[in-house]
Amino acid sequence: MNFVRFIGLLASLAWIVYGPWANAGSLGDATFKNIPIGQAAKLSDLSSFDAQAVCLLQPYQDRLSSKDAFAARVNMYLVANDYVADEGHFAFVLVGKETIELAPFKRFQKLDVLARHEISSSVEEMLPKGFAPHDCASGQSAGFVKIGLRARTYVVLGELR
Repeated sequence: MNFVRFIGLLASLAWIVYGPWANAGSLGDATFKNIPIGQAAKLSDLSSFDAQAVCLLQPYQDRLSSKDAFAARVNMYLVANDYVADEGHFAFVLVGKETIELAPFKRFQKLDVLARHEISSSVEEMLPKGFAPHDCASGQSAGFVKIGLRARTYVVLGELR
């Protein structure tokens, strides 16, 4: 096998393993490491992607449940890119005017996610003032809070007021 064919094979394997998210560098594994527990960080400070909106895909959630045009656009992207949700992963969908990026994360003790419906009153007390949890947030006001709960670290998507 010559060198050019070998490089082509490696590129093909990278596409199979990582799919269209191999270059989704807007949010990555290191994104949430520097956010102190209990503090909010704006999406615009964490990513250079010009997001109009950001949405959470929880474990097992492979599409947005809304029926509006926005959700239809995101869902078409997810289907076209063969996104498959499972128990061990969650993702954030960053939606721009022209492009959409998917940032998947593996769940583990130091990084997990809480959706809006999972926010109990005790968790709500841990959130900073001016932060409202959402499953989809406007790009200009989108932010994340990292909290510690039951020996795990969770990220919560929301809007900063």
